[in-house]
Amino acid sequence: MLVAIDIRNKVISVGFHEDGAWRAIRRIGALYQRTSDEYSMLFRHFLQEMPEAGGADSVWISSVVPSLTALLTASAKEVFGCEVHVVGPGVKTGIKIRTDLPSELGSDLVCAAAAGRDLTPSAFIVVDFGVAITFSAVNQAGEFLGVAIVPGAETCADTLRLQAVQIPEVKLEFPSRSIGRSTGESVRSGILLGYEGLILHMLETMTEEMQTLGAGAVVVYGTGDEIGREFLKRSGRGTFVPNLVMEGLASIAKKSSPA
Repeated sequence: MLVAIDIRNKVISVGFHEDGAWRAIRRIGALYQRTSDEYSMLFRHFLQEMPEAGGADSVWISSVVPSLTALLTASAKEVFGCEVHVVGPGVKTGIKIRTDLPSELGSDLVCAAAAGRDLTPSAFIVVDFGVAITFSAVNQAGEFLGVAIVPGAETCADTLRLQAVQIPEVKLEFPSRSIGRSTGESVRSGILLGYEGLILHMLETMTEEMQTLGAGAVVVYGTGDEIGREFLKRSGRGTFVPNLVMEGLASIAKKSSPA
């Protein structure tokens, strides 16, 4: 059984992959004050939920939070009792990185690109919705061309509330009109409809740029927070794949396993 761990700024996803399918994917808060023992307790609890599952053969980690990488690596070694691999330079991913500084590229972006490459032979864009929204461009040869990054919608709403005293906390739901008639409605309109336009524009301009570089059709995949599903639906572009990074970890683990 493969154990896949995706460490992000706010959430850690832990997946258990066996016989070509996910037995379970659990998500926990990325709390920096947690100790290795606490993460070990959570890992053991997840295993107890699956008494019929086989033992772990390998653990693969993608992390964009360096301070948590060593902590969870130690916990995973203790609980699962097998070698722990961290996606980084030297790991066989199936993706050729063509950015100016490949070492800067987040492993979550590489994993999502690896999963996208398994889904289509065409050029594609991955839009990952989270603390940040990232737009990753991969050409038809499996080369990672680059990425655009913008603060996520929730991040934008949180920052607005903290910086503007009279702006309340607002649940982000798509409004029925663009001209808001209350503070909450105005914030929802500005952020969500504004981001809708941003996403559509980024997809259009990145697609055009990729096509000038020789791409034919450009496929779009969305992943991450569920709000991304609605953004893609409203844009009329792409397929939403909730666990794309986890799928990429499974793909990389398979490519790296001995024949």
